[in-house]
Amino acid sequence: MSRLRLHVVACPVFQRELELLAPNAKTEPVFRHLDMGLHEGSAEILRIALQAAIDGVAAGQSDAVAIAYGVCNRGVVGLRARALPVVIPRAHDCIGMLLGSSRCYLAQLETQPGTYFQSAGWLEHSPANGEIRRQDITFGPTANVTREQLAKKYGEDNADYLLEQFKNLTQHYERLAYITTPVPESARWEAAAREIARQRGWKFERLAGDIGWLRRLLDADWKEPEFLVLKPGERVGWRSDASLIGAEPV
Repeated sequence: MSRLRLHVVACPVFQRELELLAPNAKTEPVFRHLDMGLHEGSAEILRIALQAAIDGVAAGQSDAVAIAYGVCNRGVVGLRARALPVVIPRAHDCIGMLLGSSRCYLAQLETQPGTYFQSAGWLEHSPANGEIRRQDITFGPTANVTREQLAKKYGEDNADYLLEQFKNLTQHYERLAYITTPVPESARWEAAAREIARQRGWKFERLAGDIGWLRRLLDADWKEPEFLVLKPGERVGWRSDASLIGAEPV
């Protein structure tokens, strides 16, 4: 029985992890990694690039398109499935995917909100001048997440605290958290992350990553609530609840 032919449109942050998983994937994945700089533009710029990549996949050469991005400041909202199904992780962003869940990500921010996250992929694709890339928090106040939603997920005692901390999240970094995954040269990238933390006077912490979410993406194990699968003729709509995104008719 032939395996599903999967065209994966991916953020470069995941390149090494996807290369590691590909040989044992239950599909036949083909990868296209978009430019890392798309993170630094508007959601519309990312959406246009993703849609162009989706539209460029020939139906006769693939059976489905997988988007290896999170919601990423709503950059996936509005994407359309045309000739092929399109699957998208219901992840706030790539950091949550590398940690294994968005809940784990938010728990880290609750513990220490002023955290800048790094991984091998983030470091490999960092600017040559040593500047750190912006990290947008999809589920902070700018994403219109309400106090009620935070209270439902994390309790009344934490809701006001999280909202207040999110306001200045990217302005007052105090910790660099390096997410470890079993990629080649991980020790090299961890050392680079330690040096960034030292130069900026931040606390360094090593977090264990979990690439199970990426593995399930490549294995076509697309169960709710982790994934949204668009049928041809549907588009991504925003949801103001834990599901983040849903399917809508075009």
